[in-house]
Amino acid sequence: MSAMPEESLREIAATNEPPHTLASPEFFFLLQRIDRLDEKLTREIRDGDQKSEELITAVEQKLTQRIDVVEQKLTRHIEEVEQKLTQRIDAVDQKLTRRMDAMEEKLGLRIDKQDDKLNSLKFWAIGAVITISVGFIGTIATLLYK
Repeated sequence: MSAMPEESLREIAATNEPPHTLASPEFFFLLQRIDRLDEKLTREIRDGDQKSEELITAVEQKLTQRIDVVEQKLTRHIEEVEQKLTQRIDAVDQKLTRRMDAMEEKLGLRIDKQDDKLNSLKFWAIGAVITISVGFIGTIATLLYK
């Protein structure tokens, strides 16, 4: 394994003297080593990104499933509460309707009694007026006849 680039090796082989380059063979060795490390690090970063994406997707799916389960439970609970409250409201409505009907019936009877009393009073007043009128007419007629 050579740490020198091919161009430098050809030049050395052809001239049998050290290459005249701006950088030393150690620099090229380090440059190649840095390049390999860069590739390795890039590969590891890609693998890490892929694993992170997979983990995020898995967590998202689990959370979505849990949210769906909680949502279903909440929906069922809301429906049960709504049904119970609807039943209670219907029961109260029926009870109030019965009481209102009973009150309406009682008030109707009382109004009918009061109406009967008023009619009796009206007939009594009419009878009194007629009696007084007939008495006056009789008194006038008696006075005129004499």
